[in-house]
Amino acid sequence: MNSDHLRIDVLGVGEAFDPNFENSSVVVSAGDFRLLIDCGATAAGRLMAKFPDPDAIDAIYFTHMHPDHVFGLVPVMLNWRDDGRSKPLRILCSPQLRTHLEKLMELGFTGLGSAWPFTIIWHSIAETNSIGPFECRFARSDHSVQNHSILLRYADKGFAYSGDGNVTAETAALFTGADLVFQETYLIKHDPQHAAHCDLETVLKLASDMPGARFWLYHIKRNVRAEMAQMLRRNEQVRIAAPGEVIEIR
Repeated sequence: MNSDHLRIDVLGVGEAFDPNFENSSVVVSAGDFRLLIDCGATAAGRLMAKFPDPDAIDAIYFTHMHPDHVFGLVPVMLNWRDDGRSKPLRILCSPQLRTHLEKLMELGFTGLGSAWPFTIIWHSIAETNSIGPFECRFARSDHSVQNHSILLRYADKGFAYSGDGNVTAETAALFTGADLVFQETYLIKHDPQHAAHCDLETVLKLASDMPGARFWLYHIKRNVRAEMAQMLRRNEQVRIAAPGEVIEIR
């Protein structure tokens, strides 16, 4: 990959219980540095297939503490341990989320050894404005638990990943720094019963206010996916993300 490019490998695009798509997860690369964003319960296998080298992933960012975003962490780390990972693993998250992840790692490692054989370096989003070659910023969305969207900037290019939750003034402002926004879009229209998720109407309004950015949608409710795809079939700015695709922001 050209060193001036941002590369996004899409691992999964599915919502929490989607039987056809792995949990939403991407790997963002610049130069030889790879950042995994989220690793849900069904995403681990896809990551291992795409990046079999145990040292391939330099860091992980977790948006929030829900199973479809974090429960793949321990299987991935155990696989890396067994395959001989040697480089440190950087984990970036909120201080609250770190507490949960440490408990998850402790439970998942029970009976399998005394300690992880590679170093784990924690980074708090409250104190971090860069990871590897990326400049990074965060904003909180409107979700049922704390969720922080992330903006990565590299070589004057920007990629934003929403995590879950409805758009807020803070996340909308964050997205103005992105050429490409991955936005959780659970529904077509706003539903008070699912107020903690985003919808297509909101995304289309946001896209109209940001004509220079593209929006790739993921975490779509499985029974509205076909209708949403039909609605977007002629839209060149907004579309549904596809698992396995590779995107380069030039």
